[in-house]
Amino acid sequence: MSNSGTAEVLIPRSLFVIEDIDNLIIDVEDLCSVSISWEDGFVSELKPLKNKITKPKNILFPRFVEPHSHFDKSFTWAAFPNLESNYGGALSANLQEHKTRSTDKVLERVDKSLKLAIQNGYRAIRSHIDTYKGQSIDIWSELFKLQKKFSSELTLQYVALAPLEFWNTTDGEDLAKMFSSNGGILGGVVVPPFNKKDTSKFLAKMLLLASKNKLEIDLHIDESIIEPGAGIKVLLETIENLNINSIPITCSHLSSLISLTNREILKLGEKMAERNIKVIALPLTNFWLLNRSNKTTSLKRPVAPIKQLQNSHVDVSLGSDNVQDPWYPFGDFDPFYTLSCSMPMLQLNPWERMTLSSIFLAPSRLLNLKWDGLIKKGCPADFVILDAQRWADVFSRNLKRKVFINGDLYC
Repeated sequence: MSNSGTAEVLIPRSLFVIEDIDNLIIDVEDLCSVSISWEDGFVSELKPLKNKITKPKNILFPRFVEPHSHFDKSFTWAAFPNLESNYGGALSANLQEHKTRSTDKVLERVDKSLKLAIQNGYRAIRSHIDTYKGQSIDIWSELFKLQKKFSSELTLQYVALAPLEFWNTTDGEDLAKMFSSNGGILGGVVVPPFNKKDTSKFLAKMLLLASKNKLEIDLHIDESIIEPGAGIKVLLETIENLNINSIPITCSHLSSLISLTNREILKLGEKMAERNIKVIALPLTNFWLLNRSNKTTSLKRPVAPIKQLQNSHVDVSLGSDNVQDPWYPFGDFDPFYTLSCSMPMLQLNPWERMTLSSIFLAPSRLLNLKWDGLIKKGCPADFVILDAQRWADVFSRNLKRKVFINGDLYC
Protein backbone atom coordinates (compact mmCIF):
# COMPACT_ATOMS: atom_id res chain seq x y z
CA MET A 1 0.00 0.00 0.00
CA SER A 2 1.35 3.41 -0.96
CA ASN A 3 0.19 5.05 2.26
CA SER A 4 2.04 2.54 4.44
CA GLY A 5 5.68 2.34 5.42
CA THR A 6 8.32 2.10 8.11
CA ALA A 7 11.37 4.13 9.13
CA GLU A 8 14.12 4.26 11.72
CA VAL A 9 14.31 7.86 12.91
CA LEU A 10 15.11 10.30 15.67
CA ILE A 11 12.14 12.09 17.27
CA PRO A 12 12.32 14.84 19.93
CA ARG A 13 11.32 13.27 23.25
CA SER A 14 8.47 15.71 23.93
CA LEU A 15 6.84 15.13 20.54
CA PHE A 16 5.81 11.48 20.83
CA VAL A 17 4.12 8.98 23.13
CA ILE A 18 5.50 5.46 23.43
CA GLU A 19 4.70 2.49 25.65
CA ASP A 20 8.16 0.96 26.11
CA ILE A 21 9.66 4.14 27.51
CA ASP A 22 12.25 2.40 29.71
CA ASN A 23 14.19 1.10 26.71
CA LEU A 24 14.43 4.41 24.86
CA ILE A 25 17.84 5.55 23.67
CA ILE A 26 17.91 9.32 24.22
CA ASP A 27 20.86 11.45 23.17
CA VAL A 28 22.15 14.59 24.89
CA GLU A 29 19.86 16.81 22.74
CA ASP A 30 16.75 14.83 23.75
CA LEU A 31 16.45 13.08 20.39
CA CYS A 32 15.21 9.49 20.69
CA SER A 33 16.00 6.55 18.43
CA VAL A 34 12.68 5.07 17.32
CA SER A 35 11.23 2.66 14.79
CA ILE A 36 7.95 3.90 13.36
CA SER A 37 5.49 2.10 11.10
CA TRP A 38 2.28 3.31 9.48
CA GLU A 39 -0.59 1.63 7.62
CA ASP A 40 -3.54 3.13 5.74
CA GLY A 41 -2.30 6.63 6.59
CA PHE A 42 -2.04 6.17 10.37
CA VAL A 43 0.80 5.25 12.73
CA SER A 44 0.48 1.55 13.57
CA GLU A 45 3.60 0.96 15.66
CA LEU A 46 6.14 3.01 17.58
CA LYS A 47 8.94 1.27 19.45
CA PRO A 48 12.46 2.02 20.71
CA LEU A 49 15.45 1.05 18.59
CA LYS A 50 17.76 -1.31 20.44
CA ASN A 51 20.93 -0.61 18.45
CA LYS A 52 23.00 1.71 20.64
CA ILE A 53 25.90 1.91 18.18
CA THR A 54 24.26 3.07 14.95
CA LYS A 55 22.29 6.29 15.22
CA PRO A 56 19.42 6.91 12.76
CA LYS A 57 20.28 9.36 10.01
CA ASN A 58 16.92 11.11 9.91
CA ILE A 59 14.89 13.31 12.28
CA LEU A 60 11.09 13.07 12.11
CA PHE A 61 8.74 15.91 12.98
CA PRO A 62 4.97 16.10 12.77
CA ARG A 63 3.86 18.36 9.92
CA PHE A 64 3.82 21.95 11.10
CA VAL A 65 1.02 24.35 12.04
CA GLU A 66 1.29 28.05 11.15
CA PRO A 67 -0.87 30.11 13.54
CA HIS A 68 -0.48 33.51 11.85
CA SER A 69 0.07 34.48 8.22
CA HIS A 70 -1.11 36.97 5.58
CA PHE A 71 -1.69 35.14 2.30
CA ASP A 72 -3.59 38.03 0.73
CA LYS A 73 -0.51 40.27 0.61
CA SER A 74 2.29 37.71 0.32
CA PHE A 75 4.86 38.27 -2.45
CA THR A 76 3.83 41.92 -2.97
CA TRP A 77 7.16 43.42 -1.83
CA ALA A 78 8.45 43.89 -5.39
CA ALA A 79 5.44 45.99 -6.37
CA PHE A 80 5.01 47.71 -2.99
CA PRO A 81 8.41 47.84 -1.23
CA ASN A 82 8.83 49.40 2.19
CA LEU A 83 12.42 50.55 1.93
CA GLU A 84 12.20 52.49 5.19
CA SER A 85 11.47 49.11 6.79
CA ASN A 86 9.38 50.56 9.62
CA TYR A 87 5.76 50.16 10.75
CA GLY A 88 4.56 53.42 9.20
CA GLY A 89 6.14 52.61 5.86
CA ALA A 90 4.59 49.14 5.89
CA LEU A 91 1.12 50.50 6.58
CA SER A 92 1.46 53.14 3.85
CA ALA A 93 2.60 50.59 1.24
CA ASN A 94 -0.14 48.21 2.36
CA LEU A 95 -2.81 50.86 1.76
CA GLN A 96 -1.35 51.57 -1.68
CA GLU A 97 -1.63 47.87 -2.49
CA HIS A 98 -5.33 47.97 -1.55
CA LYS A 99 -5.93 50.46 -4.39
CA THR A 100 -4.83 47.90 -6.99
CA ARG A 101 -6.19 44.83 -5.20
CA SER A 102 -8.60 42.50 -6.98
CA THR A 103 -10.15 39.17 -6.11
CA ASP A 104 -8.05 37.43 -8.80
CA LYS A 105 -4.80 38.89 -7.45
CA VAL A 106 -5.62 37.80 -3.91
CA LEU A 107 -6.60 34.30 -5.02
CA GLU A 108 -3.38 33.98 -7.01
CA ARG A 109 -1.31 34.92 -3.92
CA VAL A 110 -3.26 32.53 -1.69
CA ASP A 111 -2.88 29.67 -4.16
CA LYS A 112 0.89 30.24 -4.49
CA SER A 113 1.30 30.51 -0.71
CA LEU A 114 -0.65 27.33 -0.02
CA LYS A 115 1.33 25.27 -2.51
CA LEU A 116 4.63 26.45 -1.02
CA ALA A 117 3.44 25.87 2.53
CA ILE A 118 2.33 22.32 1.81
CA GLN A 119 5.55 21.30 0.07
CA ASN A 120 7.58 22.86 2.91
CA GLY A 121 5.78 20.81 5.54
CA TYR A 122 2.68 22.59 6.89
CA ARG A 123 -0.56 20.75 7.67
CA ALA A 124 -2.60 23.70 8.92
CA ILE A 125 -2.45 27.49 8.58
CA ARG A 126 -4.41 30.47 9.85
CA SER A 127 -4.29 33.42 7.48
CA HIS A 128 -5.51 36.97 8.09
CA ILE A 129 -7.20 38.65 5.13
CA ASP A 130 -7.39 42.46 4.97
CA THR A 131 -11.05 43.44 5.21
CA TYR A 132 -12.45 46.93 4.77
CA LYS A 133 -15.57 48.92 3.95
CA GLY A 134 -16.56 48.70 0.29
CA GLN A 135 -14.79 45.36 -0.25
CA SER A 136 -16.98 42.87 -2.09
CA ILE A 137 -18.18 40.02 0.08
CA ASP A 138 -17.80 37.79 -3.01
CA ILE A 139 -14.06 37.50 -2.30
CA TRP A 140 -14.92 35.37 0.71
CA SER A 141 -16.95 32.91 -1.37
CA GLU A 142 -13.88 32.40 -3.57
CA LEU A 143 -11.55 32.10 -0.59
CA PHE A 144 -13.74 29.42 0.97
CA LYS A 145 -13.68 27.55 -2.35
CA LEU A 146 -9.86 27.51 -2.15
CA GLN A 147 -10.11 26.33 1.45
CA LYS A 148 -12.18 23.36 0.27
CA LYS A 149 -9.90 22.70 -2.73
CA PHE A 150 -6.84 22.18 -0.50
CA SER A 151 -8.66 20.51 2.42
CA SER A 152 -7.25 17.03 1.77
CA GLU A 153 -3.71 18.38 2.13
CA LEU A 154 -4.00 21.24 4.60
CA THR A 155 -6.44 22.78 7.09
CA LEU A 156 -6.91 26.48 6.31
CA GLN A 157 -8.52 29.06 8.59
CA TYR A 158 -9.34 32.65 7.69
CA VAL A 159 -9.40 35.75 9.88
CA ALA A 160 -11.08 38.91 8.56
CA LEU A 161 -8.55 41.57 9.57
CA ALA A 162 -10.68 44.72 9.76
CA PRO A 163 -10.74 48.03 11.63
CA LEU A 164 -12.58 47.48 14.92
CA GLU A 165 -15.43 49.79 13.90
CA PHE A 166 -16.14 47.56 10.86
CA TRP A 167 -17.80 45.04 13.17
CA ASN A 168 -20.30 47.74 14.17
CA THR A 169 -21.60 48.09 10.57
CA THR A 170 -24.12 46.15 8.50
CA ASP A 171 -21.21 44.91 6.33
CA GLY A 172 -19.56 43.53 9.46
CA GLU A 173 -22.76 41.87 10.63
CA ASP A 174 -23.32 40.29 7.19
CA LEU A 175 -19.78 38.92 7.11
CA ALA A 176 -20.13 37.51 10.63
CA LYS A 177 -23.30 35.69 9.54
CA MET A 178 -21.41 34.26 6.57
CA PHE A 179 -18.58 33.18 8.86
CA SER A 180 -20.99 31.39 11.19
CA SER A 181 -21.64 28.94 8.34
CA ASN A 182 -18.05 28.70 7.06
CA GLY A 183 -15.93 28.87 10.22
CA GLY A 184 -14.31 32.26 9.72
CA ILE A 185 -12.77 34.31 12.53
CA LEU A 186 -13.28 37.99 13.44
CA GLY A 187 -10.08 40.04 13.44
CA GLY A 188 -9.01 43.57 14.24
CA VAL A 189 -6.19 45.87 15.29
CA VAL A 190 -5.63 47.39 18.73
CA VAL A 191 -2.39 49.36 18.58
CA PRO A 192 -1.66 52.56 20.55
CA PRO A 193 -2.07 55.43 20.51
CA PHE A 194 -5.86 55.01 20.61
CA ASN A 195 -8.92 56.51 22.26
CA LYS A 196 -9.61 54.16 25.15
CA LYS A 197 -13.34 54.90 25.31
CA ASP A 198 -13.90 54.31 21.58
CA THR A 199 -11.65 51.25 21.51
CA SER A 200 -13.52 49.69 24.43
CA LYS A 201 -16.87 50.44 22.74
CA PHE A 202 -15.88 48.82 19.45
CA LEU A 203 -14.26 45.85 21.19
CA ALA A 204 -17.51 45.32 23.09
CA LYS A 205 -19.48 45.37 19.82
CA MET A 206 -17.04 42.89 18.30
CA LEU A 207 -17.20 40.56 21.31
CA LEU A 208 -21.00 40.59 21.32
CA LEU A 209 -21.11 39.91 17.57
CA ALA A 210 -18.72 36.97 17.99
CA SER A 211 -20.80 35.64 20.87
CA LYS A 212 -24.02 35.96 18.88
CA ASN A 213 -22.60 34.06 15.90
CA LYS A 214 -20.47 31.63 17.95
CA LEU A 215 -17.22 32.84 16.37
CA GLU A 216 -13.61 33.21 17.49
CA ILE A 217 -11.64 36.45 17.67
CA ASP A 218 -7.97 36.97 16.70
CA LEU A 219 -6.58 40.46 17.34
CA HIS A 220 -3.41 42.22 16.25
CA ILE A 221 -2.78 43.83 19.61
CA ASP A 222 0.02 45.86 21.19
CA GLU A 223 2.24 45.56 18.10
CA SER A 224 4.09 48.59 19.35
CA ILE A 225 6.97 50.01 21.36
CA ILE A 226 4.84 52.65 23.15
CA GLU A 227 2.25 52.37 25.95
CA PRO A 228 3.22 48.83 26.97
CA GLY A 229 0.22 46.53 27.35
CA ALA A 230 -2.33 49.25 26.66
CA GLY A 231 -4.33 47.10 24.26
CA ILE A 232 -4.50 43.92 26.32
CA LYS A 233 -5.49 45.93 29.40
CA VAL A 234 -8.46 47.48 27.57
CA LEU A 235 -9.44 44.07 26.18
CA LEU A 236 -9.38 42.42 29.62
CA GLU A 237 -11.38 45.28 31.12
CA THR A 238 -13.97 45.09 28.32
CA ILE A 239 -14.36 41.32 28.70
CA GLU A 240 -14.83 41.72 32.44
CA ASN A 241 -17.48 44.42 31.98
CA LEU A 242 -19.41 42.25 29.50
CA ASN A 243 -18.93 39.12 31.61
CA ILE A 244 -18.38 37.02 28.47
CA ASN A 245 -16.25 33.91 28.94
CA SER A 246 -17.23 31.60 26.07
CA ILE A 247 -15.49 33.36 23.17
CA PRO A 248 -12.12 31.86 22.08
CA ILE A 249 -9.74 34.83 21.88
CA THR A 250 -6.26 34.98 20.39
CA CYS A 251 -3.89 37.89 20.93
CA SER A 252 -1.32 38.12 18.13
CA HIS A 253 1.90 40.09 18.75
CA LEU A 254 1.68 41.60 22.30
CA SER A 255 5.13 42.97 21.50
CA SER A 256 5.06 45.93 23.86
CA LEU A 257 4.62 43.70 26.91
CA ILE A 258 8.36 43.13 26.86
CA SER A 259 8.77 46.68 28.21
CA LEU A 260 6.84 45.88 31.39
CA THR A 261 8.46 44.47 34.50
CA ASN A 262 8.40 40.71 34.95
CA ARG A 263 5.94 41.14 37.79
CA GLU A 264 3.58 43.16 35.58
CA ILE A 265 3.85 40.59 32.78
CA LEU A 266 3.11 37.70 35.14
CA LYS A 267 0.11 39.55 36.59
CA LEU A 268 -1.31 40.25 33.12
CA GLY A 269 -0.51 36.68 32.10
CA GLU A 270 -2.49 35.29 35.02
CA LYS A 271 -5.52 37.35 33.97
CA MET A 272 -5.16 36.13 30.39
CA ALA A 273 -4.85 32.52 31.50
CA GLU A 274 -8.03 32.88 33.58
CA ARG A 275 -9.86 33.92 30.41
CA ASN A 276 -8.09 31.25 28.33
CA ILE A 277 -6.71 33.94 26.03
CA LYS A 278 -4.06 32.45 23.76
CA VAL A 279 -1.03 34.30 22.41
CA ILE A 280 0.96 34.19 19.17
CA ALA A 281 4.53 35.51 19.26
CA LEU A 282 5.73 36.87 15.91
CA PRO A 283 9.44 37.70 16.25
CA LEU A 284 10.40 38.07 12.58
CA THR A 285 8.12 40.98 11.71
CA ASN A 286 8.43 42.56 15.16
CA PHE A 287 12.23 42.50 15.13
CA TRP A 288 12.26 43.84 11.58
CA LEU A 289 9.84 46.75 11.97
CA LEU A 290 9.57 47.92 15.56
CA ASN A 291 11.81 50.45 17.32
CA ARG A 292 13.88 50.86 14.17
CA SER A 293 16.31 53.75 13.73
CA ASN A 294 18.35 54.58 10.64
CA LYS A 295 21.21 55.96 12.72
CA THR A 296 21.50 53.53 15.60
CA THR A 297 21.14 49.83 16.25
CA SER A 298 18.37 49.42 18.78
CA LEU A 299 19.15 47.31 21.83
CA LYS A 300 15.44 46.95 22.57
CA ARG A 301 13.48 44.70 20.24
CA PRO A 302 9.79 44.33 21.15
CA VAL A 303 8.39 40.81 21.01
CA ALA A 304 5.91 38.86 23.13
CA PRO A 305 7.62 37.71 26.37
CA ILE A 306 7.12 34.01 25.62
CA LYS A 307 8.70 32.49 28.72
CA GLN A 308 7.03 34.84 31.20
CA LEU A 309 3.64 34.20 29.62
CA GLN A 310 4.21 30.45 29.62
CA ASN A 311 5.14 30.70 33.30
CA SER A 312 1.73 32.33 33.83
CA HIS A 313 0.12 29.28 32.11
CA VAL A 314 -0.73 31.18 28.94
CA ASP A 315 -0.71 28.98 25.82
CA VAL A 316 1.85 30.63 23.51
CA SER A 317 2.38 29.75 19.85
CA LEU A 318 5.26 30.82 17.63
CA GLY A 319 4.34 32.12 14.16
CA SER A 320 6.00 33.51 11.06
CA ASP A 321 3.61 36.36 10.10
CA ASN A 322 4.37 38.11 6.77
CA VAL A 323 6.18 36.75 3.72
CA GLN A 324 7.79 39.03 1.11
CA ASP A 325 5.39 41.93 1.58
CA PRO A 326 5.72 45.52 2.90
CA TRP A 327 5.74 44.24 6.48
CA TYR A 328 8.56 41.72 6.03
CA PRO A 329 10.58 41.29 2.80
CA PHE A 330 11.89 37.74 3.32
CA GLY A 331 10.74 34.13 3.81
CA ASP A 332 8.84 31.62 1.69
CA PHE A 333 6.47 29.75 4.02
CA ASP A 334 9.20 27.42 5.23
CA PRO A 335 8.87 26.51 8.93
CA PHE A 336 12.60 25.83 9.19
CA TYR A 337 13.43 29.33 7.99
CA THR A 338 11.14 30.74 10.69
CA LEU A 339 12.73 28.56 13.36
CA SER A 340 16.30 29.25 12.22
CA CYS A 341 15.65 32.97 12.70
CA SER A 342 13.52 32.72 15.84
CA MET A 343 15.65 30.40 17.97
CA PRO A 344 18.63 32.77 18.37
CA MET A 345 16.38 35.87 18.44
CA LEU A 346 14.33 34.57 21.36
CA GLN A 347 17.04 32.47 23.00
CA LEU A 348 14.87 29.36 22.73
CA ASN A 349 16.46 25.91 23.00
CA PRO A 350 14.98 23.47 20.45
CA TRP A 351 15.58 20.52 22.77
CA GLU A 352 13.33 21.95 25.50
CA ARG A 353 9.73 20.86 25.89
CA MET A 354 8.20 24.35 26.16
CA THR A 355 9.97 25.51 23.00
CA LEU A 356 8.61 22.57 21.01
CA SER A 357 5.18 23.11 22.55
CA SER A 358 5.09 26.64 21.12
CA ILE A 359 5.95 25.27 17.65
CA PHE A 360 3.82 22.12 17.42
CA LEU A 361 1.36 21.58 20.28
CA ALA A 362 0.14 25.08 21.17
CA PRO A 363 -0.62 25.97 17.51
CA SER A 364 -2.59 22.70 17.18
CA ARG A 365 -4.66 23.69 20.20
CA LEU A 366 -5.05 27.24 18.94
CA LEU A 367 -6.51 26.07 15.62
CA ASN A 368 -8.57 23.45 17.49
CA LEU A 369 -7.25 20.67 15.26
CA LYS A 370 -8.37 17.08 15.69
CA TRP A 371 -4.74 15.92 16.07
CA ASP A 372 -2.72 17.53 18.84
CA GLY A 373 0.57 17.03 16.97
CA LEU A 374 1.99 14.28 19.17
CA ILE A 375 3.39 11.27 17.29
CA LYS A 376 1.66 8.20 18.74
CA LYS A 377 -0.07 5.02 17.72
CA GLY A 378 -3.22 5.87 15.80
CA CYS A 379 -2.21 9.43 14.85
CA PRO A 380 -2.12 10.54 11.19
CA ALA A 381 1.04 9.61 9.31
CA ASP A 382 1.72 13.29 8.62
CA PHE A 383 5.47 13.79 8.88
CA VAL A 384 8.41 15.86 7.78
CA ILE A 385 11.51 13.66 7.72
CA LEU A 386 14.90 15.38 7.45
CA ASP A 387 18.35 14.13 6.55
CA ALA A 388 19.75 15.11 9.96
CA GLN A 389 21.12 13.66 13.19
CA ARG A 390 21.48 16.75 15.38
CA TRP A 391 19.74 20.07 15.92
CA ALA A 392 22.75 21.74 14.32
CA ASP A 393 21.95 19.81 11.13
CA VAL A 394 18.39 21.14 11.22
CA PHE A 395 19.39 24.78 11.45
CA SER A 396 22.79 24.92 9.73
CA ARG A 397 22.46 23.45 6.26
CA ASN A 398 20.37 23.17 3.11
CA LEU A 399 17.77 20.72 4.29
CA LYS A 400 16.78 17.60 2.44
CA ARG A 401 13.25 16.80 3.52
CA LYS A 402 10.49 14.36 2.71
CA VAL A 403 6.90 15.37 3.41
CA PHE A 404 4.35 12.64 4.09
CA ILE A 405 0.62 13.35 3.99
CA ASN A 406 -1.67 10.59 5.28
CA GLY A 407 1.20 8.14 4.88
CA ASP A 408 1.91 9.00 1.24
CA LEU A 409 5.14 10.66 0.14
CA TYR A 410 4.05 14.11 -1.09
CA CYS A 411 7.46 15.48 -2.04
